[in-house]
Amino acid sequence: MAPLRKDQIVLLHEVQHKIISSTAGGDTLMENLATGERTTHKTFNLLNAYVDGNLLTSFDSKPTAPGNSSRKRKPARMDGMSTAARTETRRRIDYLVKLEARGAFGCKRVDLQRHLSEIALLRGESRPPHESTIFRWRRKYLEAHNDVRAIFARFDKQGGKGLGRLEPEVERIVYECIDRIVLGQKTFSAEEVRDAVVAEVELRNSKRPASEQLRVPSLRTVQRRIASLWAYELAVAKFGKREAERRYSLMKGSRLVNRILEIVEIDHSPIDALVTESDRQQATARPTITVVLERKSRCLLGYHLSAAGHGVTAVFEAIRHALLPKTYLSTKYADLQLEWPCYGWPERIVMDNGREFHADAVADALHALNILAEFAASREPNDKACVERFLRTLNYGLIHKLPGTTLAKVHQRIGFKSEDEVALTLEELDRIIHVWVCDIYHKRPHAGLDGRAPIDVWLEGAAANPPQLKLNKQDLDIELGEIASSAVQHYGIDLNTFVYRSNRLLTLRRMLPQGQKVAVKWSKNDVGYVWVWDEIQTEYMKVPNSEEEYFGLTLEQAKAARRAKAAGDTDHQPVRSAAGVVIREMVDDALADKKLKSRKRGSRLGNRTSKESREEAHVAVDTIDEEYADKGGEVSVEEIGDLGLDLEVEMTDE
Repeated sequence: MAPLRKDQIVLLHEVQHKIISSTAGGDTLMENLATGERTTHKTFNLLNAYVDGNLLTSFDSKPTAPGNSSRKRKPARMDGMSTAARTETRRRIDYLVKLEARGAFGCKRVDLQRHLSEIALLRGESRPPHESTIFRWRRKYLEAHNDVRAIFARFDKQGGKGLGRLEPEVERIVYECIDRIVLGQKTFSAEEVRDAVVAEVELRNSKRPASEQLRVPSLRTVQRRIASLWAYELAVAKFGKREAERRYSLMKGSRLVNRILEIVEIDHSPIDALVTESDRQQATARPTITVVLERKSRCLLGYHLSAAGHGVTAVFEAIRHALLPKTYLSTKYADLQLEWPCYGWPERIVMDNGREFHADAVADALHALNILAEFAASREPNDKACVERFLRTLNYGLIHKLPGTTLAKVHQRIGFKSEDEVALTLEELDRIIHVWVCDIYHKRPHAGLDGRAPIDVWLEGAAANPPQLKLNKQDLDIELGEIASSAVQHYGIDLNTFVYRSNRLLTLRRMLPQGQKVAVKWSKNDVGYVWVWDEIQTEYMKVPNSEEEYFGLTLEQAKAARRAKAAGDTDHQPVRSAAGVVIREMVDDALADKKLKSRKRGSRLGNRTSKESREEAHVAVDTIDEEYADKGGEVSVEEIGDLGLDLEVEMTDE
């Protein structure tokens, strides 16, 4: 038995051989195609080499020489064929199989024609293939030793598709120009590449006889060569290696979590809309939103909306909103009946590498809150992909549908001006976002949660691992503040050009070693007081500003008021609250300016944020409670209305 047929090409130890003959004694004569040397091998040894993988009976031909850039033909596989070729191939196989089953190849020609007509009728074909065509298919199949690939339809190979027709030297010129222009520049055009090829070909033709002139390739040929380049190579040339690696690296998805509040993500994003003031005359700012998203459930824990920037203060306010229960919903949005049960202390928080996240105040606050801070890799948004996707969903799913939207790109704002269509105040935008989060985003199916709603995943996780409130509200307000160290002087503490003093602070000074500094916590939202760490009582004590007129002003407002007063009459002594009056005048003037840049500066100076309205709701509730207690538990509906609250009061008889 001879397993290798005559004239068969095999690869033995990486060398091509041709089978010359086989003997009955088990010897096989082979010829080395490279040297022409003929050697005799035992058939048994060849079979062992085949099993060990050293003898290959089916292999691709060796690559062509470097000078010839012609591409290899693809193997005849069904998955690489066009739809028409696959359909025709299945048709040929079907005819041969059915004719073989009927024994038609041993019949007369008339009987074969009858069988062909019957099979064509079963297949719904009006005209069967000619009997000579059937015999040609069968002959190819038998000559290939029953290899079905011999009857594959080769429509896709007609015309030399995929084969280069250029001369090798011209082909090299084309790829040299592609390497120099396409892969060496940030931008290019096919015309530029072809012009370079034409110039090089003409230069070489000038040194050649007329009978050996090189043919200039067409523009379409150059375009096809460029289209065959690897996408990764083009990305490296256009964006650099780092960006190309990011675009074409294996995306493993975000880190898996097992319970709610195991990881939360925080990030900023400009809102793609402009807001106005209550007079609705003109746009005043484009607010920024800072969001805290819980990774397990994809629920939004909290956010902060601000027209005053996105610094450390915005980070603290977003974290505060995320940690605390949203009790203000029952008063501020009583008519909407919103439910937002998401709150609690996370185990770790993932941030990017913005300056505000690396601030010492943020690191100190998270350490005091027992929250582990983790930073995403530089220029790797996939480390916190959930919050990045949420911010896009917020802008594309809600903000772009509101009046005054700026859309995501400048070139998309065609036919309208966002400044002319602005209609929402910051407070109204905050209200709309609350409705969207509570009634739409939290309740709709989420693809990342296998079609479950985020709120369902949160409630399920909260039942197994209830969220915790680990600090008192006042302690939380203290910790979420800027940190500094200052010496206690005989007049108090110097901080931000202000002096803070109290009797308790001066008493603490007497009990401290000389020259020792104290830890100070302060908020940029209110320069009216600071919190000083009392080492003796091991607690923070509140120390007021010595200048009462700056109570309730932000640091930026206080500095602006000082500059404004310093520029005025030095003999004028401002009365109490004069700083607040100065700021209000500056804000009003800026908001009335015709330039959007000035109005934005006015919104920033006015510290327009979502915190204001939320705190107003808490203050209103506290006022009701005080009135209720002072009057023995009796408060009239008219008195509640005087507080400016739109509440539905249910009268009951006790």
